[in-house]
Amino acid sequence: MDCDERGKDYLYICDDSEKIYYADIADALCSANIEKGDIIFVHSDVSVFGKLGNIRDRDKFLGMILNAFKEAVGSEGTIIMPTFTYSFTKGETYCPETSPSTVGVLTEFFRKQSGVTRTIHPIFSAAVWGKEKAYFTEGLSKDSFDDDSIFGKLRKKKGKLVFFGVDFHVMTFLHHIEQKHVVPYRYMKSFTGRIKVGDKEYEDTYTYYVRYLDKNVVTDASRFERYALECGALKEVKLGYSAVKVARSNDIFDVGYELLDKDIFFFLKDKVMI
Repeated sequence: MDCDERGKDYLYICDDSEKIYYADIADALCSANIEKGDIIFVHSDVSVFGKLGNIRDRDKFLGMILNAFKEAVGSEGTIIMPTFTYSFTKGETYCPETSPSTVGVLTEFFRKQSGVTRTIHPIFSAAVWGKEKAYFTEGLSKDSFDDDSIFGKLRKKKGKLVFFGVDFHVMTFLHHIEQKHVVPYRYMKSFTGRIKVGDKEYEDTYTYYVRYLDKNVVTDASRFERYALECGALKEVKLGYSAVKVARSNDIFDVGYELLDKDIFFFLKDKVMI
């Protein structure tokens, strides 16, 4: 670690009396129960914690945030970030080397780093660094959310879901719970398109448990988030103007599945006619 990462450089300014340093981010991750050796799946919005501090170099800024995650999990840990492209749903060719992530600047920065491998999934790709990289990038299903998808594998390994400045509304793992429960407002749909890996280009088909577009299916995970906080499945630590939230994926799966048992429309804004 660069010596000034815990020193003079501050990443955010919240007000005249509060600045957020690298150490504050590292401490927040620790307080939110991220431990050495953890497997973490990180959803992020790096813009919400405060105004940009005295780090004007974009790559240095993002690199310091990424280093805080690496420090939190250590050399025995694994970091996964979504790098979704939705390529096949848009009729585009997917290239893991060049197709940009559409889910945040930190994820796009992360996928380009040395030692990071991206999955060959034309809709819900992910970038992976760390000890369990091979497990999460090899032998994946061509279904988006089944037990052998990256979300199913995360649950099997009891990996943790990390919400860095974001709420449950971004939690793609929610669809893994919905698919396993076979909610009636979604159905399985196949998408076929082109994948380009190096000099090789080929056609392939992947499946995605999509919502019915004609039934006003609107996801609202706010009730789920409140319940997870209340029952202790989700830990929240304030950081600047936002927060870091962490939960074990298997705990979130169990809690979510039970909530759907009680109310099959619990993850929706309103009940829908099926």
